[in-house]
Amino acid sequence: MKSWIKINWRWITVIVIGLLPLMIILHMINIDFSGTNESWISMNTFTMHGRRSGELSKEVSGVHMAVKETGEWAIRWLVAILSLTPIAILTGTKSRFRIRQAIGITAFVYAFLHLVFFCIDKGIMEIFKEFGSILGLIATAVMLVLAITSNKRSMKFLKKSWKKLHRLAYLAGLLAILHMALLKGGDWAPYAIILIIGLLIRSTPIRNAINRIRIRRNTAPVLT
Repeated sequence: MKSWIKINWRWITVIVIGLLPLMIILHMINIDFSGTNESWISMNTFTMHGRRSGELSKEVSGVHMAVKETGEWAIRWLVAILSLTPIAILTGTKSRFRIRQAIGITAFVYAFLHLVFFCIDKGIMEIFKEFGSILGLIATAVMLVLAITSNKRSMKFLKKSWKKLHRLAYLAGLLAILHMALLKGGDWAPYAIILIIGLLIRSTPIRNAINRIRIRRNTAPVLT
């Protein structure tokens, strides 16, 4: 057990940090088996403050807050994993597979819970009534495929196709941002900017230019 923890401490750290906000979300849930209430599970009511100046606060259900919070964290972690390759290109380092795996799993967990809480709040059929909701469902389905294949066994089985498959993470990110923008679920612009910058850095001309700059710096003579 100790050796497993020693080998996988980075993976464990990311998972623990990633799921800490989930503890707050789960704290909203009340479970009562006494039979005195209509349902054995309920969620607290919260006051949501206005996002903009002059916007009034309003009372919302705990389920609604859970939908909002899980959606926000899902896109944050999705953008985080999509930023790893651009950061690696800029710094000349390689991101560890286990860290990428942990971040990807965390993003999927939040996306899945976002879908579950939405179905509890609005109902399954509500997903298909708005185009933005359908895009969110597709993004979650893509993330499911990526989470299932985010292991070395899948890498060996799929070989070169594995990298092509996991580039769909950018598609999931784009769909998630569109989902957020169309449903006015929050401030989507920063995520879109980060995603666009990441795509630009990954493009062949810019990547090659960054590599050339790094090579010149590493081979420059040192004056004594």
